[in-house]
Amino acid sequence: MRLMSRALLLLLLVVAPVAAQRGDPIARLEAARARSPQSVPALRALGIAYYKAQRFQEAAPVLDRARTLDPRDGVSALYAGLAAEALNDLSAARRSYEAYLEFGVSRRTKDQIRARLVSLSRLEAVAAAKAAVANEAQLAGAPGSPLTIAVPPLTFRGTDTTLKPLERGLAELLITDLSRSAKLTVVERDRMQALADEIALGASGAVDSGSAVRAGRLMRAGTLVNGLILQQGASGLTLDARLVTVADGRFGEGTTVTNTLDALFAMEKQLAFGLFERLGVQLTPAERQLVERRPTTNLNAFLAYSRGLQASDDGRFEDAAKYFDDARSLDPGFGLAAVRAQSTSVAVQAASTGVQVNATSIEASIQGTAEAATVAAAVTGSTGAPAGSNAGVSGTLQNASQSLNPPAVSVQTTSSGAPAAAPTPQRDASTSTTAVDTPVRTGTVTIIIRRP
Repeated sequence: MRLMSRALLLLLLVVAPVAAQRGDPIARLEAARARSPQSVPALRALGIAYYKAQRFQEAAPVLDRARTLDPRDGVSALYAGLAAEALNDLSAARRSYEAYLEFGVSRRTKDQIRARLVSLSRLEAVAAAKAAVANEAQLAGAPGSPLTIAVPPLTFRGTDTTLKPLERGLAELLITDLSRSAKLTVVERDRMQALADEIALGASGAVDSGSAVRAGRLMRAGTLVNGLILQQGASGLTLDARLVTVADGRFGEGTTVTNTLDALFAMEKQLAFGLFERLGVQLTPAERQLVERRPTTNLNAFLAYSRGLQASDDGRFEDAAKYFDDARSLDPGFGLAAVRAQSTSVAVQAASTGVQVNATSIEASIQGTAEAATVAAAVTGSTGAPAGSNAGVSGTLQNASQSLNPPAVSVQTTSSGAPAAAPTPQRDASTSTTAVDTPVRTGTVTIIIRRP
C-alpha cells in the first residue's frame, strides 16, 4: 500500500508540472515565439493573450513587433492600439487604429474606430497641452526650431460676423500649405486649439506678442504665424500675416494681400507663398504644385466648413456634423469636408444612441468575423491561422469569386456534428424556366502581386 502511495505521489509530481504547462496558454505561446521569433502569427497570438490577461506592458512591444514584420496585419494593429490605449499612450494608439482602418476587415470595427479616433485625437491634444503647461518652466529654456511653425486662428475684424469662422478655416488652409514643405514642421490644428483652450488663448482669436511667445514656447515652436482678416466695405478683404519669433517675441515684416471676397482662395495662396519667402524656404517644383492645389473653389462650401471647425472647437459636435455635411453637399469634391463629416457624424451617432465607444466595445465589434477566430485561438494558446483564414493569392481568388457569385449550396451540420442533408439547389427566377444556369453577378478581379 505504501509502495502504491509513493508511486502515485511520484507520478503526480512528474505529471502535474507538465499538465500545468500544457494548460497555460501564455506559456505555450511564449514557447512558440521562442521557437520562431520572427513568426507574425506567434507574436500576434502572444500579444493578444498578454492583452487578455491585462499584461499590457508586455503586450504592446510584442504586438508592435508583429506590426513591424507585417504592417498589413489588421488584428495586430487593432490589439496594438488597444494595448497602447490601456497604457495611456494615446499617440501610439491612434497610429495603430489608423492602420486598422487601412488593413482591417470588420466594417463594424472600423465604424467603432472612426468614432473612437474623434475623441482620442482630442484626448491626445488635451493631454499634450496640459503636459506643456505643467512643464512650462522647463520648456522656457529650450526654444523650438525657427522652422517649427504654429498657426493659431486668424483674427477677423469687420461688420459681417458671418465671415468670422474664416478665422479657423484660413488657419487650416495655411497649416496644410505650410506642411507641404519638407523643411518645415507645422503644429497640428487640434493641438494648437487644445493649447489655446488650456491657456485661454483662443477666447477672442487674437494673439498678442506676450501670448504668442508663451504659446510658441509651450508647443516647442520657434515661429508663430499671426494672421489678420480685415473686411473692407461690402466685398473687399485684406489678409495679413506676420511671423512672430518665439525666442524674443519680435514681430517680423508682414505679408499683405488685398482683393475681393470672391478671390479668397487665390489670396490664401499668395499669403502662403509670401510666408515661405519670409521663412527663407525654397519649394521644390513638386512641393509648389501641391501648395497650389485648392481643396475647394466653392466659397459657400468653405464657409460651411469653417463654421464646422468653429462649432467643433466649441464642443458643439452635432452642429459641426451638420456644417461639414453642408460643405460636402455644396461641393462633393471637397475631400476635407467629407472626412470631417464622416468622423464627426459617426461620433455624434454613437453618442446619440447611448453607445459608448471604448476598448470593450471595439473588441466586441469583431465578433463573428475571421479576426474573432484569430483572437479566440490566441486565448486558448494557439497561434491559429492568419487573420482572414484564406491567405495569399488563392484566398484572394476564393473570397472574390464567392462575393461575385456565392455558392448555391452550403454544408450544414447537425447538433451531433454530422453533415446534414444537403438542401435542394435553388435557381434564380430568370433561369427556372430555361433550366440553364447563368451567372448571378459579374465583376472583375484584379490581383496585384507585390515583389518581396
